[in-house]
Amino acid sequence: MMHLYGVGDHGGGPTRVMLEDGMHWTNPDVVFPKSSFGVAQGFFSDIEGRADTAHSPIWNYKVLASGNTNLPAPSEGKFSLPVWNDELYLEYHRGVFTTQANHKRNMRESEEELLDAEKFSSLAWLSGLSYPGTELNEAWKKVLFNQFHDLAAGSGIADIYKDAQRDYDFVRLQTGHITSQALHTVASQIDTRGSGVPVLVVNPLAWERLDLVTIDVQMPEPVKGNLAVLNSEGEPQLFQELSHNSTTNSYQLLTEAKKLPSLGYQVFHIVPNGRSVETDIKVHGLTLENSVLRVTVDPKTGCITSLYDKNSNYESIAPNGCGNELIAFKDTPKDYDAWNIDADFEQQFTKLDMVDSVEVTEKGPVRATIRVIRSWQKSKFIQNISIYAGLDRVDVGNEIEWHETHILLKAAFPLAASGSEATYEIPYGSIERPTTRNNRFESAKFEVPALRWADLGDGNHGFSLINESKYGYDAKGNVLRISLLRSPTWPDPDADRGHHSFSYSLYPHAGDWKHALSMRRGYEFNYKLSATQTESHDGALPAAHSFAEIKQHNVILTAMKKAEDANALLFRFYEWAGASGDVQLNVPPGAIDATLTNLMEQPERTALTFKGPNQITVPVHPYEIVSVRVNYAAK
Repeated sequence: MMHLYGVGDHGGGPTRVMLEDGMHWTNPDVVFPKSSFGVAQGFFSDIEGRADTAHSPIWNYKVLASGNTNLPAPSEGKFSLPVWNDELYLEYHRGVFTTQANHKRNMRESEEELLDAEKFSSLAWLSGLSYPGTELNEAWKKVLFNQFHDLAAGSGIADIYKDAQRDYDFVRLQTGHITSQALHTVASQIDTRGSGVPVLVVNPLAWERLDLVTIDVQMPEPVKGNLAVLNSEGEPQLFQELSHNSTTNSYQLLTEAKKLPSLGYQVFHIVPNGRSVETDIKVHGLTLENSVLRVTVDPKTGCITSLYDKNSNYESIAPNGCGNELIAFKDTPKDYDAWNIDADFEQQFTKLDMVDSVEVTEKGPVRATIRVIRSWQKSKFIQNISIYAGLDRVDVGNEIEWHETHILLKAAFPLAASGSEATYEIPYGSIERPTTRNNRFESAKFEVPALRWADLGDGNHGFSLINESKYGYDAKGNVLRISLLRSPTWPDPDADRGHHSFSYSLYPHAGDWKHALSMRRGYEFNYKLSATQTESHDGALPAAHSFAEIKQHNVILTAMKKAEDANALLFRFYEWAGASGDVQLNVPPGAIDATLTNLMEQPERTALTFKGPNQITVPVHPYEIVSVRVNYAAK
């Protein structure tokens, strides 16, 4: 048995008293099991040598619930141990997935901003710009410091979140400057010539995308008539004017971006007096639809009563169900207010089915929106339910003035398709958890953590609930819920009170979540396309270009950065679908050679094979995290 000692919670080491006790129990004259000081590796190496791992049974929570936990007889001189193939679910502190919502948002966004800054800085480094390694490392240290357990958990006193906000503000300024400088370097090499004002639209993810981008542009002179947005091939794009300042000739445009190159860009041009593009959006009453989806909102309750997938001819909301139902639960844990949600939280609740107003507020060619406004107790809720031209998702934008105490707010979706398990994204993978409550292990999972999405379905149809700043979910029967806000009073008496702005997205689909590529959709909802007005000039790079790409759908590139101690780029990706095979990694031109590395960027195997000048073949195993170092000539 290994006994860990030390002060623990506050990061201290062992005290003198602990060491003296340890010396006492290791004395051979003391009647006590043989003890010695050591390190963890020694303990595990000893266990590994004496355990009968050849016959170890595989255990998980299902096995524990079945009671079939007898260990086989071990080989002579060895002992039996099971292999645990499941999460280690902590049956406590479930509130930490939700408390201090603004800090949760800061954590999510700062990680994304840094990863994007690394990608763009890597491309600029290949073009001769110095890589800002020192600045990026300093920003990463601030981000990681503020994921200390009481900070990340939302269980700290108020002052630490004020300090953290200053750090996050610094990180945003730093990454904003780094990204701007890097993209300026890249843009200077692009042929941006053409009629109108050029705008660089950038995709930070390593697959081609159809999505939306917000463009801020200043025209050189007043525009008579309408604007038009042209893609890199001169084709008009669907767009919607969000705002216009006639004094500065400035416009904000919501634009449909098709075939955005993988980890690359496309140059758009904003021109006067172009021809319009037909939209597939239709609005009739409180029903919004496009060519792939139809959503209906009830005028009396604000519920989504229908979310119809036209591609599979399937209604996603259960009959007579209230989709996007806001529910306020009494949230008074017995202990550790900010940390805990107790198992009896569902006993007292209020459905927020009262509305101040439900009305269509947008009927644009790119976006149509129904706004639902509610007031309850001291709080006010504005929800914008939006559908977009050509896209198969519905977004719910939330503006909430939250002034409750000991209330947990969730959004619920009763679904037509469900199963015995829901799937949740976890770091570099996914996990299935029960929707039933048939034993104590299942009953304990009444609130669970996830990253960008959770999915519930029956294999033929499903529904992914995607977020950009939340971490708490639950699924019971056919109802999938996301936790939005809490309001504890200790240790921060004002935790989460005030204004909150966040969104989540509804993605009904055919097949299971793998077939529907929900993993990619989660990344797309979090990693937005960006647009920057630039100057017109010639350049060696074309008007649309991909710098890096992974062809296979079951692999996601999460990071591209300059290697710490080499003239090389480090590509990190992972396999998420449980499949083996070769992956084709396209990299920027000029690569000399490539090799697999460990997480410390140290080479592990022989050189990888190039298939063409810029394409590398990489073997990938199920759920594997892979790091590839690609060497370039000295810059």
